[in-house]
Amino acid sequence: MQNETPQVNTRLKDLLLPAYGPCPAFDSVCSDMRWSPAEGHVPRGFSGATGELREVELVLVCAEPGDPHTGERHDAGTTEEWYLRSTSSYSYKCLREGTDLFHRNIRLILKLCWPELEIGPQLRKTWITDSVLCSAKTEGGKVSGAIEQECRRRYLERQLAAMPWALVVALGGKAYERLKGIPGVLKAISAAPPGCNYRQARPSWEQVARTVRSRTT
Repeated sequence: MQNETPQVNTRLKDLLLPAYGPCPAFDSVCSDMRWSPAEGHVPRGFSGATGELREVELVLVCAEPGDPHTGERHDAGTTEEWYLRSTSSYSYKCLREGTDLFHRNIRLILKLCWPELEIGPQLRKTWITDSVLCSAKTEGGKVSGAIEQECRRRYLERQLAAMPWALVVALGGKAYERLKGIPGVLKAISAAPPGCNYRQARPSWEQVARTVRSRTT
C-alpha cells in the first residue's frame, strides 16, 4: 500500500467502509462470494474521486473486478479503513502504470475525455466503480441476480446518489443490465476483454468523451 496515493473522497469512503466489516451480505445472499484478503479477494475495483465530490463529472461503472493479480494481497491490516485504503491505492497504482489491458483502456477513455490533463487530474473528475464489488466465482462468469441486487442496494445506488449531476456510463452489457431503472445511463463497450477487442469499442468510448465535453461547454 502506497501512503502517498491520493485517497477516495471521504463521503464515498464512508459509503464503502461497511464492505470491509466484512460485508454483512457474506453471511446471507453473498455466501458464495469470496473474502480472502491474503489472496486479494476483498471488495475492490474502485478508484478516482480524489478531490471534492463536486469535481466529479464522470462515473464509470464496470461489471465486477476480475480475479486478483498474481501476488496481489490485502491482508497486512485488519481495519475497514485499512482494507479500503489498500484496495483503492492498488487500483490507483494499476491505472497510473497501465498494469493490464483493462487499465490501459480506462486510461484511454480518460484521455479521450480530457486530453489536456494527466492521470491525477483526470481521476479527480472521475469515479470508477463496479456494479458488484467482489469477483465472480469464475472470472467473467455469472453472478446471481440476488447478489447483483444486494450489491446495488447496499453500495452502488448510494454512490450514484452522492453525485447526481455526474454522467453515469455503464461499461459493458452486464453493468448496463445491473443499472436498469436508473435514468440517464449511457451504455459503452466494456474496457475489459473480450468486449474491448470489438471494433465498436473505441467509437463507444469516443461517444462517452463527446458527451462529457458537451456537458461542460
